[in-house]
Amino acid sequence: MITEETVLHVAKLARLELTPEETHRYAQELSKILHLVDELADLDLSSSTLELVPEHPTLFREDKQTWNFDRQDLLSNTPEEENGFFRVPKILDEGN
Repeated sequence: MITEETVLHVAKLARLELTPEETHRYAQELSKILHLVDELADLDLSSSTLELVPEHPTLFREDKQTWNFDRQDLLSNTPEEENGFFRVPKILDEGN
């Protein structure tokens, strides 16, 4: 069972702010999901066979490196650019 404390811990790691109602709802929903996974794990599949035979063979193509965009056109969409790259705000502290 997933507790509300676990949900709050994961939310903190993901830098999410949850209301008490959301915390309660997510704890219930995640507990239900884990219960369903446990039920699936308990199924006896020893008598079933799984054969995956595709109707059509997989067609492969040669990988080719392409560049479809002009760097300056892409960088024109950013508020800040540095040395030809997007400059984004720092999101992690030095201690993390």
